[in-house]
This record gives sequence, structure tokens and C-alpha cells, in this order.
Amino acid sequence: MPIHPSERRHAPVRSTAIVRRLSAALLGAAAALTSSLALADASAPWTPSAAARHRLVLLADEAGLDLPLSHWPLPGAAVVRALDGLSPSLPPALDEARSRLRDELRERQGSQLSLGLRSGREGLAAFGDDFAPGSSLSLRSPEVVSGGVALRLGARLDEDHDRGAARATKLRPDDSALAAELHGLQLQAWAHRTWWGPGWQSSLVLGHNAPPFVGVGVQRASASTSGSAWLSWLGPWSFEFFIARMEDTGGASLVGTRFTARPRPWLELGLTRAAQWGGYGRPRSFDSFVRMLTGRGGNPDTEAERREDPANAMAGMDLRLRCPAALRCAAYFQAMGEDEAGVAPSKYLALYGLESWSADGRQRYIAEYAATACRNWVGQTPERNCAYRNASYPAGYTHARRWVGAGSGPDSRVLTLGWTNVERGTTLRLHTGRIGAQVGRFAATDDPRSAGPLLGATARQEFRWGRAVISGELDWLRVRAEAGPRQDARAGITVRWTHE
Repeated sequence: MPIHPSERRHAPVRSTAIVRRLSAALLGAAAALTSSLALADASAPWTPSAAARHRLVLLADEAGLDLPLSHWPLPGAAVVRALDGLSPSLPPALDEARSRLRDELRERQGSQLSLGLRSGREGLAAFGDDFAPGSSLSLRSPEVVSGGVALRLGARLDEDHDRGAARATKLRPDDSALAAELHGLQLQAWAHRTWWGPGWQSSLVLGHNAPPFVGVGVQRASASTSGSAWLSWLGPWSFEFFIARMEDTGGASLVGTRFTARPRPWLELGLTRAAQWGGYGRPRSFDSFVRMLTGRGGNPDTEAERREDPANAMAGMDLRLRCPAALRCAAYFQAMGEDEAGVAPSKYLALYGLESWSADGRQRYIAEYAATACRNWVGQTPERNCAYRNASYPAGYTHARRWVGAGSGPDSRVLTLGWTNVERGTTLRLHTGRIGAQVGRFAATDDPRSAGPLLGATARQEFRWGRAVISGELDWLRVRAEAGPRQDARAGITVRWTHE
């Protein structure tokens, strides 16, 4: 098992000059634009709850909501504009969905206090799930918009079970954001989690299994169809580029790029690239940054060249296909290349899914299969000890020692069947398959203590009581590991108070 960088004895890693300069430039630009963007519509990034995402997808499929569905977060104002663009007269089920979404969007602008009490065992984190085993306390300020700049402050205190002490805690600036809009682009500094892809249980590249990143970047301020004759054929679309700091990976940065578009009402496409760059013992020059962006010098053959390898990159695509209008269903697919052949990704991880929803718009059903070993195309022999791995980054594709992509970890095969009733606030999911390393946290492939056949179940129940939302959760996982069966069972309750 490779030694984790946090266990090595060396001086603390300093932030790279490139990241410091870009951070200062973006934050300085946001401050400088305060006076010149008095009429601009800036907003903090927003990720919907799982129930709100269901309603957004329903409105896109049934009412033509002018918004991409597989790229979160988006600027909150972009979602508001898309909802305002819907027909004033919608069928009752769709009108109810729009009303509930507007309620959640109003709540995002208010302050919030959240207390979660949870045991420290692992679970398979899906879209909208809390990543952290253990209890947490978080506080978020109201969103303030003034002079074309949006500001929100947040903080979260988590139990830190990876530190080996029962009372260890970790404080993060979760849900903080500073954003300014300029010529259709939004400059952003933030601390949040990101979900890129059409899946509901997993994303192969950026999911909700890890803590929030702290980063800076740029994103399209609107996600609706462009008024330009040159770009209108894309339909609703979004673009984002960011640089974020990774915890416990030798001081590396994560550089992410995504483009998402829905050129047809029945087709959404996404192109994604994510790269670990810099860090302890790795090149951190401007030249290496450019080579990382352009993909030059990756996966070298000789030891001397490997010392100058600029990054560990993943790249790929995803799509979502809506069934013919008479059928309430859709199919989706995501493929992420862990390696590179020439200038194209290779050694793909794959995710396949089917989803359907009820006629009243209150229930959604999913069947999703994630295969996280390399070479998972039909007819290929999967390659183990490759996915989420790189010789230059022995801690793997992790953030705070948690898998950044699928929570099932590398070299796994997991089938999930799920049902959600958004009216009752109920979600049930069943999991089966095989774990290749360990659920949630970093571990070596085929670790005899944590890898093996999987069986699991997840249950969520939400209630509203005035301004409080009470969420109960149960997770159970059983892995028949070589060293003996491993069973994780946890229960938790989270209470959120929102003041608009």
C-alpha cells in the first residue's frame, strides 16, 4: 500500500505561486468590479437538493426548462432566470414543481444553521448526500448582493475520523462564496462541493463523497440558450474553469474544466477534464501549468520524463437521452479516461443509467451501474490498480483522503436501484456488486480488509416543521472481504433552520 503523503516527514508544502497569483487576480478583479458592475446580476453558486434536482429535471423534460441538468453548482440567478422563462400557465404537477423550486431558491438567500448527528461509519454517498461520517455543525450567512458583487460566508465543523482521535475536528469555510459578473462571465471564489455528470448515485469525476474544495474560477453567468446566432444552436449551456486546493495530497491543486450543452430537447452532452497538478516533489512552474492545460508531457515512458510529468489528468464525456415524448424515461452515460493515447483519453471508466418518473411528477426511479476499473468498454478486459491512481500522486484521486469521484472507489462494480418520493420526502436505494478498494476512503486495491462482494441499502426521510427541515438517514453496507466480513451500519439525523 503506498505511503500517504500526510504520513511523510517533510516541511509543510506551500501554496504554488501560480495558484496564489491566480487567486489574488480573481479576488482583486471581483473587488475592482464593484463600482463598474452596478447593474450586473451576480449570485452565489447554488446546488439543489436531490428533491429540487428532481423537479428541475422534470421541468426540463416536461416543460422545456432552459437549463442544463448535469452541471452543479450553477449561479443561483441563472436558475431563477430559467424558471422565470417558463410559461405562466403549466399543468398542476409542473406548476407545483416550479413553486417548490422558487421556495428553495428563496431559502438559499437566507441564513442557515445545521446540526448533524451521525455515527462514524461509511455509506455510499449519492447526489445531495452528506459526505462526512460523524457529526457536524455548520452556519451560513445570508447572501448579500451589492454593486454587482455577491457575497456569502459559511463555516462547517466536522468530526475528523481520519486523524485517529475520537475528539478530532476539522473546520472548513463550507458554503462561502464571492462572485462578480462581467460580460456574461462570473468570476468566483468559493468553498463548495461539485457534481459533474448525469448520474444520481455516482459521478466518475466529481461527486459528493468528498469535503468541499476551496477554489477560484470562472463560469458562464447564465446557463440558458444564448441570444447569439452563432451559439443559439447549443441550447442551454454552461462552461466552468476552476483551480482548487486539495487536502492531504501533498499540496496538489485540482484544475477542472467542463462544458455542458443541450442542443436538442432530448439530448444533453457534457465534456469534462480534471487534473491534479503541483504538490510535493512535483513541477510547479508556469511551463508545467501550461503543459497540464494542453495535455503535453503526460504519461511519459522514462523515469527522467516521469519526474517532469505535469499532472494526473482524467478526461471524458457524458450524455443524457430523453425517451420519446410519450414515454416518461431517460438513459444516461458517462465515460472518463484515466490515461491518454496520443491526444485522446483512453482506459475509460464507465457509468450507465436509466431513470423514469411518475405521471404526477412526484416520484423518480433509477437504475445505475458504475464500473470504476480502467478499460470498462464492452469486450475489454478491465485493468485493475489503474483508476484514480497515478505514480506521481500515491494518495490517489482523493481530497481529505476521500475519493473525489465515485464513492465506491476504484476497481468497483456497483449496481444501484433507487426510488424517491419528493412529496413525502422519502428515498430508498439498494446496492449490489463488488468493492475494489474501500468505500469512501482511500485504500489499496484488493485490500483484504475492505474489498469484496457488496450488499447495501440506503434510506432517507425528510420532514418539515415550520422553518426547520429534519432529515433522518440509515445506511447499511456489508462487504465480504478476504480478511472477514466487514459491516458498516450508521444512523443519523440532521436539523436545518433557515431564516430568509
